[in-house]
Amino acid sequence: MTDASIPKIHKAISLIVLISLFALSPVIAQAQDGRPVADAGLSRYAGPDPIVLDGTDSYDPDESGPLNYSWQQISGPNVIIIDANTATPTIGGAMQPGTGRDVTPKIVGFIQTDVIQICEFELVVSDSEMTSIPDTVAVIIVPDFGASTLRLENPPFEPDKPTVVYFGGGDCIVGGGTWDSAAWAEKANIISFPNYGPDPGDGDLRTYYRYGDMIIVYLSSVAPDYKQPIQTTGWSTGGQPAIDVGIHLNLTYGDGRYAINRVTFYDATPYCRSYYSESINTFLASSVNGEQCWIDNYVTTVTNQPGFHSNVLNVGSEISDHSLAPNWYKASLTGNDMNKFNNGVVAGAYWSVIGPGKNLQLASTPDVQTYKFKWYGSASSGYMGYYNRTANPAKLPEPVKLLSW
Repeated sequence: MTDASIPKIHKAISLIVLISLFALSPVIAQAQDGRPVADAGLSRYAGPDPIVLDGTDSYDPDESGPLNYSWQQISGPNVIIIDANTATPTIGGAMQPGTGRDVTPKIVGFIQTDVIQICEFELVVSDSEMTSIPDTVAVIIVPDFGASTLRLENPPFEPDKPTVVYFGGGDCIVGGGTWDSAAWAEKANIISFPNYGPDPGDGDLRTYYRYGDMIIVYLSSVAPDYKQPIQTTGWSTGGQPAIDVGIHLNLTYGDGRYAINRVTFYDATPYCRSYYSESINTFLASSVNGEQCWIDNYVTTVTNQPGFHSNVLNVGSEISDHSLAPNWYKASLTGNDMNKFNNGVVAGAYWSVIGPGKNLQLASTPDVQTYKFKWYGSASSGYMGYYNRTANPAKLPEPVKLLSW
C-alpha cells in the first residue's frame, strides 16, 4: 500500500469544521437566551483500541439545571457507543463476551481495514427547560497497522512539551533502537520504536507510513489538543521511516496538531533506497498551515554528504564512526561549545524542537545548497565551522530580538 493510495482525509475534516462554523452563529444567539451549548470536542484518531469522546466543555449559560447528554452516530461504519447519555462515552468496534470469572461483556477496538474510515458523532445536551443545537465530532479510523511497536521512553506523556520521535539503525530494511537520553527526556516527550519494518505488501518500495498511523493514534489519545512541535529523527536505516512518517502525517492527514515540519538524519545517506532523494523533495513540499518543512542532515564524513536540495542543513565531520552522528546530536544539548550560536554557524539541538531556534526557518535558496558546516572535534567536544566556505558561504538566520519599550 502506497501513501498515494490513501485518501486525503483532511479535506473531509475541513468540511466538517466548516459545517460546524456555519452552525456556530445560531448556537451563540440561542445561548444568549439561556439555551445550553453542546461541545463534542476535537476530532480524534482511532486504531485497535476503544476511545473516549469528550463533551465536558458543553455548558448551560443560565445554569438552570444539570446537563443531560445524548450522543448518536450519524455517519460512517457502524460502531458501538457505551454510556451514550454521559459526557464521556466510550466507542469501539464491537462487544466481546467476558471470560473466566468476569462475565461482563467488554468493548473492543475498531475494525480497521486497509483504508481510512471516518465516523461522525452528534452530541445534544439539554437542561430542565431547553435543548442545544447539535454539535458534531469526527473519529478517523486509521488503516490497520498491525501490532504497535511505539514506545514512550519517559512516561507519562506531557502535552506541554514538544515530541521527538527516534528510529534507530538497521540493515536497510528493518531496524530499531531507543534514544535513551535523560537530558532530552527532561525537555521533550521521547517516542522510539525498538523494532520496525516496512509496510506489508509494498514490495521493493519499502515504505514506513504505518508508523505515522501509530503515532497519530497515540498522540490523539494523550494530547487531543496538542500545540507543541513534533520532530522525527532517524539514524542510518531509520532515516527512511523518519521521513516517511513526516510525509504521511502531513499529506494524508494534514492536521496541524500532529504535523511534522522538521526531520533529522543521523548518517542516513541515501544508500538504502534508490528514490530517497524523491522522498526528501516530497517532504520539503508537504507544508501544513504554511509551516516550512526543513531537514537537518548529519554525516560522519563531509565528502559523504548528499548534495541535495535547499532547506537542508548539512553537517559533517572527518571522524569515520557511523555512530558519531546520533551521539554528537545527543551531546549537543548539553555541550557548551556545541550550543554556541557562533554567528550562525551552529547546528544540533540548537535547531531542534527543544532549542532556541525551534521557531526559526531556513532561508531558502532554490537549487543551491548553502548550509554546509563541519564539526571539528569528537562526539562530545569541539566546535562548528564552515565547510568549503567559498562554495557554501551562508550562515543560519540569527534569532530576532524584540525591542523592549
